[in-house]
Amino acid sequence: MRKYLEVFRWSFKMQIVWRFDVAMTMLATMCKILAAWILWRAIFDQHEYIRGFSFQTMLSYYIIVSLLNSLDFSSQISGEVSYLIRDGGFSKHMVTPMNPFGFFSFMAAGETAFHFAFSCLAAFLCSVLFNIRILFTANLLNAAAALILILMGLFFMMCLHYLLGILTFKFLNIKALIFITNNVTAFLTGALVPLALLPSSIQNIMKLFPFYYVSYVPAMLLTGRLGEEALPGMVILSLWVSGFILLIRFSYSRLRNGYEGVGI
Repeated sequence: MRKYLEVFRWSFKMQIVWRFDVAMTMLATMCKILAAWILWRAIFDQHEYIRGFSFQTMLSYYIIVSLLNSLDFSSQISGEVSYLIRDGGFSKHMVTPMNPFGFFSFMAAGETAFHFAFSCLAAFLCSVLFNIRILFTANLLNAAAALILILMGLFFMMCLHYLLGILTFKFLNIKALIFITNNVTAFLTGALVPLALLPSSIQNIMKLFPFYYVSYVPAMLLTGRLGEEALPGMVILSLWVSGFILLIRFSYSRLRNGYEGVGI
């Protein structure tokens, strides 16, 4: 475990060097919130409530979701793993006494930990600049459940992107697949629009999949909604994470056999 914590520490310290990336992450978070403010301000000029959301509730949701999205660095895993496999650099991860998935997971976790404070600062600045009163739940049980779901959701996204990355053992270029996955998951996790705006029949289907619980349900829990979804979400995410871990092990053991360790 100590070697993985060292990877976490190394990744955390690396972010201090790349200060411009931190600034860009904060700026991206603020731009998302600004876009949501402009869009929903125009919509709520005509309506006081939309599917139970008031203007302040909607903006609170977007601030929390934008914060959660800014903490998700899992997409870098697929890109980094894919590049290393094509370049031949992945061979070092196959011979060191460290599980490759564990290495890249703790690397992403280090980035997330460093960016957390700055993402919170960006959300706070937006709330002040746009006069947004962020609505947080007073229910500590819901807040704790949201935290658990956030951590589980981040781990699931790491599993997903690591699996995409090792597909490079089989396919020459997976950039298109990563691009499609990032855009589809942005919608499925509720980053673009709250999933409550979708028809109930579609929501019922989405509840069977993990993306529903990655950002949407935690954000709703933190704004005082969907308390009944917390426990089912933990169970469903646990099942999907377990399934993906098994799939990663199977895929890695099968696909690595044809890898010569000198690039593709």
